[in-house]
Amino acid sequence: MSTEILMAPPGRLASTFRSLADQWRAETQFLSSTTEIAMHSAYQRIIGLGPQVIPLILGQLAKEPGHWFWALKALTGADPVAPADRGHLPAMTAAWLQWGRENGWIA
Repeated sequence: MSTEILMAPPGRLASTFRSLADQWRAETQFLSSTTEIAMHSAYQRIIGLGPQVIPLILGQLAKEPGHWFWALKALTGADPVAPADRGHLPAMTAAWLQWGRENGWIA
């Protein structure tokens, strides 16, 4: 079995991401369970796109805070959110955006 990661062309990746993100937001907007939100099939497919989607997630997070933290942790293995900030969307967002800048994922 090959371990090669297939990279989607940037335009196709962005289009696929937007489509899945729109579906995920529409179908989870009234859910309160973080687990249900993160286990949604479109969210899982976004994670399945691999690390190449990290800049798109961070860009979306910068524009509109949302529950992208599970995906970011799964894709990066990092967790820059301080324990005291868990559950506080603005602080969690700020921590991940700072992480993205420090690690070269966003300018």
